[in-house]
Amino acid sequence: MGTNETGQVGTWLLAIDSSTEQAGVALTDGDRMAELGWHAGRDQSRTLLAAVDELLALQGIALADLAGIVAATGPGAFTALRVGLGTAKGLAFALGLPLLGVSTLDATAYPLTSAGVATVATVAAGRGRVVWAPYAAGAGSPHATAEPRNDTLADLLLALDALPGRPVVSGDLPREMVRALAEHGANVVPPALRWRRPATLAALAWDRLAAGERDDAASLAPVYLHG
Repeated sequence: MGTNETGQVGTWLLAIDSSTEQAGVALTDGDRMAELGWHAGRDQSRTLLAAVDELLALQGIALADLAGIVAATGPGAFTALRVGLGTAKGLAFALGLPLLGVSTLDATAYPLTSAGVATVATVAAGRGRVVWAPYAAGAGSPHATAEPRNDTLADLLLALDALPGRPVVSGDLPREMVRALAEHGANVVPPALRWRRPATLAALAWDRLAAGERDDAASLAPVYLHG
């Protein structure tokens, strides 16, 4: 676990995800979970730290109880990702804690792939485009079977037709894009399962933190996949 600036060994991991207009923060100690999620729009810079403070208060823990910080690294919206990763880096530096980064697409796919469902993870890229990658079903860390792509919706529909096994489609997508996917016959999961949860981000990073891993804060940067 991480040792904070007071020399105390913390027991909680804080997760921060502001990849898109949907933002969230979560806490885990490897067993218990707590999380907050909200539609931040383009107001992440104002709401993110307030949400961290609120979640810590709800869980009844202090900054000194943290063992590490994890941030979603994208793909996602340019400013939103920079706010989230900048906040995570600032907290990790100020508290002397390990910093970890987790792919937004991995966090999107994990709840379904770990349950044995092949998944196409998606993130809206703006202007009618979508970043996506196919993931194999299986327990453990999510495994993408191809590199992420930034496509138009029409190109995504063609690609889905070519994928074997009719995988489900999950991710934080605009309503009109979800409707078009469903009308095409794509197997889109319901909103409650499609919504990206910050607790998933925390779960993916926990084992790495427990193993003593950390990413280099200086080189950890948002991932943008341009069309």
